[in-house]
Amino acid sequence: MNCKWKSKNNKFCNRNVKSGYTCIFHKNNKTKRENILFKHYIKKEKITYFLGFCFEEDFNIKEILNYKYNYLIFEECIFYKKADFSNFIFKGKIKFLNCKFLDEVWFFDSNIDANFIMEGNYFEEKIINNKIFRNTNINCQSFKLTGNTNLPRLDGIAFSKETKFILRDCHYTKNYNYIGKVNYTIAEIQAEKIHDDKNIGYYTYYERKYNTINRNDFGNYGEYLISKVLNYIARELMGYGEHLSKFFIYIISIISIFAFLYMLIGVTTASGEIIKFDFKNTNSIFGFLKMYIEFWYFSVITFSTVGFGDMTINGIIGKILVCLEVFIGITIQSTWAALIIKRMFR
Repeated sequence: MNCKWKSKNNKFCNRNVKSGYTCIFHKNNKTKRENILFKHYIKKEKITYFLGFCFEEDFNIKEILNYKYNYLIFEECIFYKKADFSNFIFKGKIKFLNCKFLDEVWFFDSNIDANFIMEGNYFEEKIINNKIFRNTNINCQSFKLTGNTNLPRLDGIAFSKETKFILRDCHYTKNYNYIGKVNYTIAEIQAEKIHDDKNIGYYTYYERKYNTINRNDFGNYGEYLISKVLNYIARELMGYGEHLSKFFIYIISIISIFAFLYMLIGVTTASGEIIKFDFKNTNSIFGFLKMYIEFWYFSVITFSTVGFGDMTINGIIGKILVCLEVFIGITIQSTWAALIIKRMFR
């Protein structure tokens, strides 16, 4: 009978064992003798695809991988104790997919010469502040870390000038904002070094998102509040180079909100007619929409600073709103133009 172990993706183990049992590679709570056999069989079979393996003792890659390999894949593995990948030269492709590191993990002083992928892995929160790639030389073309939970600090890593570093979907709680800032700053620096314009905006956005502003760093509350507001604005505006559609939605939303405000204040047409929303005179949804389109048109020409002159706003509050929308429009239009030109030059 085959091993009863099954992966989350319905992958099976085809090793022969007694009916209803799991093989030694997938078994939990192994005896001391079984752990010795576990390492022995890995070496004997020269395994390179570790699917669902349970490492219940300290793992040291130099002690186990004493054979040549073209690739290494650790998928859905559980490292219950320390996982040590230090002082090792990775000459073949290596992947860590949906693994769990329940204790410390190290890649100290190693050389990664082949493409590296670490995707969907879980790291114990107690090691999140560890620099797991300290003094590690990344010489491969692609170094990809995506969708990892509690990904530890990356400072101390050394990239070659040719390595494309991808850091995606690695999020941090408020208590570990500073780690998110460190990691995304490293990714941003490497992206700028290799002119990876496609990802610079993304990294800059998250670097700012995790930028923590402390009250104690400012002389008075006013300076602190201004910095918080400016940081929020910068955080929301950065990264739109990768999300032009999102930027467009923001433009439509701003125009629509101002159009509604203008409806409440009213405008005067070139013929002297005053148009203003009135609950008593608006008896149908169609009438409301028809009037709203008129004000939406006025908001568009105000936002774009075209100003045909066929409508003028009423009242001092209306004039303040117009000035505010013109200012917002000029700022956003210049940003929009810069993003499009940046896309064209890519």
